Amino acid sequence: MELDLRKRLKFIALLLMTVYLAQAQAADETETPAGADDNETVAEENSPIMLREQGNVEGYVALTVSEQSIDATYMPDSLGKSAGKVLILHGRGQDIDSDGIVRTLRTGLSKAGWSTMTVALHYELTPNLYLAPSNSEKTTDTDAANTSSDDSDDAEQPAAAETETATEQSEEPTEAAADDAENQTAEGDGEQSDTENTPYIVSNEARIAAAMSYLAEKQDGPTAIIGFGEAANLANESFSMASGEVGIVWINTDIELTEPPKVKVILDLIAERPLQTDIKAVQRKANMRKANVNNYEQRKIITISPSFYGAEANVLGIVRGWLHKHFIAEDDA
Repeated sequence: MELDLRKRLKFIALLLMTVYLAQAQAADETETPAGADDNETVAEENSPIMLREQGNVEGYVALTVSEQSIDATYMPDSLGKSAGKVLILHGRGQDIDSDGIVRTLRTGLSKAGWSTMTVALHYELTPNLYLAPSNSEKTTDTDAANTSSDDSDDAEQPAAAETETATEQSEEPTEAAADDAENQTAEGDGEQSDTENTPYIVSNEARIAAAMSYLAEKQDGPTAIIGFGEAANLANESFSMASGEVGIVWINTDIELTEPPKVKVILDLIAERPLQTDIKAVQRKANMRKANVNNYEQRKIITISPSFYGAEANVLGIVRGWLHKHFIAEDDA
């Protein structure tokens, strides 16, 4: 009797648990998520989602170049005594307001009397990929070695087989030509659609020209162009767009000059890391001495990173002092 009572109690408990779980599942399906907004869109499972981080960039401006909007920043001098304007060209992996040296220079120089500007530049991707040879390439030698044996086997075929092969080959060109025509048509349509869908990329020269024009409208005086890494070449090519006296600052670049740009002064900042020597920087300085270039100056900053992380204040101090020496102190004298 006691055993039957236990079985009945277990059955009732199991039944109650089943009912409870069914009610909980139904409530989860019909309940609206807490804090959900009526206008919020809920993405379906396995659907692609793009996450966009928004933030406010101090001094942000949008330049219209070739009917496209290009990101840029402009900060007027906050000293009250304008000295000139500085265009900062970021390098690969940086942007118009990168943490570190870019932001330090554009904000710090504006406090020293220089109107600063940055513009978004486009750099082509250069992936370092090394493809292994395919199986077909690996078996090329084997196929070439077996060609002679295949030819000998074909020569031993009966004359009737040769006649049949010739008949089949006469039919194959027509089919192959039709297939080639269809493939070429499909490829042509694909290339045309890819060309139509590919967005037009504004050249860096056009972006820099637009930034120079914007700076000239906002600020008078001399112009300094700062180029990081690869952007040093852009600085050398675009200095003629500026009006008045021009100075160029190269920051951690590996350019090899055959002839220095014809500007008033050049500053070459090098990130000197322990136990490492920048051979190109040493050679560049030697070439400048051999060419008797008196407006060239090279400065080294000891750091553990090519991006000058931790040494941003030193870079700002050197650039600010160099600008004051060549563009402000001379005018005051």
